[in-house]
Amino acid sequence: MTHTYDVIIIGAGFLGLSTAYQLSRMGVRTLVLEAKDIGSGTSASCSGRAQVCEGHLDALNMALIRDGMKKHETLEEELDVDYEWRRTGIFLLIRNETLWKRWEERSAILTPAGIPTEVVDRASLQNAEPHMNTDGLLGAAYSVEGVLDPLKFTRAYARAAQRLGADIRGNSPVVGMKVENRRIVEVRTAGETFYGGTVAVMAGAWEPVVTRTAGVEVPIRHTHAEALVTEKIPPMIFNNIELSDFYETIHGKLKAVAIGVHPEPNGTLDVTEAVTRTEELHRRVSAWGIASLAGELVNLFPFLAKVRVVRSWGRPTSFTPDEEPLIGWMPQLDNLYVASSLVETITTVPLISEWMAMMIRGDTPPFSLEAYAPARFSNGWTWH
Repeated sequence: MTHTYDVIIIGAGFLGLSTAYQLSRMGVRTLVLEAKDIGSGTSASCSGRAQVCEGHLDALNMALIRDGMKKHETLEEELDVDYEWRRTGIFLLIRNETLWKRWEERSAILTPAGIPTEVVDRASLQNAEPHMNTDGLLGAAYSVEGVLDPLKFTRAYARAAQRLGADIRGNSPVVGMKVENRRIVEVRTAGETFYGGTVAVMAGAWEPVVTRTAGVEVPIRHTHAEALVTEKIPPMIFNNIELSDFYETIHGKLKAVAIGVHPEPNGTLDVTEAVTRTEELHRRVSAWGIASLAGELVNLFPFLAKVRVVRSWGRPTSFTPDEEPLIGWMPQLDNLYVASSLVETITTVPLISEWMAMMIRGDTPPFSLEAYAPARFSNGWTWH
């Protein structure tokens, strides 16, 4: 009986650990299985941005962003951990008139919805970031987003869930599942077998690998992203910097760089990302990726030419055919729940994890997540 749980969650990233925390608060006996160390996947190695203005403009997504940000303001106290939550400006660089018009239109939707966003000209951008090379830029879209330490955030949820009774096991890759009468009745690791009423797979880019052990395909693919961290520098970059056309820059390309620069409280710079399209799931970095990132970085901030790189990493990033999240019950099995591929994951986690826990327990969340349900792909899917 010690191996029997109400819910077995596979994947100890943001979604898996936050949902385990919410389920444990509800008195649900929960197990989390993670293939490697807790927080060693994509979640804890991201830039830590709580994005606010770059996602889809539907009512559900904007509500998740707006209300998720509000929850972050008190979440550190709730979890009893300082994960370095802070607010910072974000400039999304605009390089042509089409993007300028698009972001004017987006800001006219986002701002009344409670996500203040404005388009500023090149002079305003240069004033805010005096060390930036603004040649070729028309200006930027500006908003205020959140930032945190992703590893501390992951650990905060893990420890809070454990305090409430969740069983969290690292280095426990799932190697098989037994299915009977449209239900998963066993989840096996290399050395143990577990039993649960519900199995929830929240493994990001590894989602298809896990669900295939139950004979189920999920419509998830991934790209491979590489990033780097510089040595400490004096305060000379004052906001997060991204491209306003990030997705267009990388979409459909075998290799692409979409530069992002994020100053950290300790004086280092987190620099993202070089993206490669690949079928392989891995954590490596390449000479191409880091060199390309460095070149884009120096072009944008020439004073960084002699700053040293102290660390680099690579992780897969998942996506669906329609670039919407995949959240809900899989039609093929009666007790298989999946969650993956959120765009603004950090922003929405405090809210959506509570809603997902309600769904898994059999309750109705306050806002329907039907738009993200896997059933929308019941007739197959086409990759774009």
